[in-house]
Amino acid sequence: MVDEAQVLAALGLPVDVPAHWEPLGESPWSPVLLSAGGDSPIEAVIREAADPDAARNHAAVAEALARCGFAHAPRLLAMVANATIEEAVPGATAMQLVPPPGSAEAAMAAFAALHALPLREGADWDRNPGHLCPAAEVPLHRLGFSSIEREPAREPLLEAHAYLLASPFGFAHRNAVAANVLLAPGKAWLTDFSTAGHGPQYFDVAAFLLTSGLEAPGRRALAAAYARHRDVAPDTAADLIDLLGILWGIGWLLELPRQLITNLGDDSTSSALRLASSRIEKGMRQPAGDSPVAAAIRAALWPVR
Repeated sequence: MVDEAQVLAALGLPVDVPAHWEPLGESPWSPVLLSAGGDSPIEAVIREAADPDAARNHAAVAEALARCGFAHAPRLLAMVANATIEEAVPGATAMQLVPPPGSAEAAMAAFAALHALPLREGADWDRNPGHLCPAAEVPLHRLGFSSIEREPAREPLLEAHAYLLASPFGFAHRNAVAANVLLAPGKAWLTDFSTAGHGPQYFDVAAFLLTSGLEAPGRRALAAAYARHRDVAPDTAADLIDLLGILWGIGWLLELPRQLITNLGDDSTSSALRLASSRIEKGMRQPAGDSPVAAAIRAALWPVR
C-alpha cells in the first residue's frame, strides 16, 4: 500500500496529525480506513488492488466517475499513484447485515445510473460481446453435475448464451457482488471498480441479487425496479436477469477454487466467498422469473426429486 505520509499530504494534512489506520481485512491489500483528527476531522478509505492492472483500472474508473458527478460511489478525495483515497460512507454490505429498508432499491437505482453513463473507461472496450462472452461448453462436471444432468442442460445453456449476447452491453461494474455494494437506509454506494469496463450489464444486477441473500420474490421485484429505472419492460427484464443469473452464477462458482487459493490466509475474505457461494447456489435453484429457458436449465440440473 502507499506510504502513510503521502496519503496525509494528498489530503492536505500535516504528517503529525493524530491519525488512526485500520485495515478493513486481513490481506495486505485490504482497504484501509483512515481516521484523522485536527481542526477538521476526516475519515477516508484508501483502496489499492494487489494487481497493478486492477489498481490502475480502479483508479481510472473512479476518476472518470468523479468527473461525471456519479452520485452512487464514495466521493473521490485524492489519488496517490494507483491508490484512491475515498470518502468513508456510513454503509455496510449485505454480507454483514440484512439490507436496511430501501437500500436494495437504492442499489438498483445505482446500477441503472451506472449503466446509463456514456463512459468508455476501464477494460475491454476493444472487444465485442462475442469476444467478451465466447460460446463454449460449460464444464459442469467441475461443479459435480453428472452426465445425466449435464446432457439435458446443454441446449438450454446454449440458448441462454444467445440471450446473453443479445442483452445490454456497455459500461458495467463487472464484479457487483454484495461485498462491493455498501448499503444504508435508502442509500447505496458501489465500490471497487478494479474490473469495471465493457460488459454485460444485467450480470451486475444478477450478481448483487444472488449474493445478497434475498429470496426469489424479492429478487424479481428488485430486477423489475431496475428495469423501470432503465425504462424497459419490467417483467421481460426480470425474466432475463433471472436467466442470466444462472449463467453468471455458474461462472462464479467455477472461479471459486481460484479465488479461495488467491485469498488463502485471509479468513474473513474466504468466509465471505463461501457465504456468497451458498447464496448463489440457493438463488440459482429458486426461480425469480418465468423464462422457459431458465426453467429447462433448472429442471436438468436441479430436478425435483
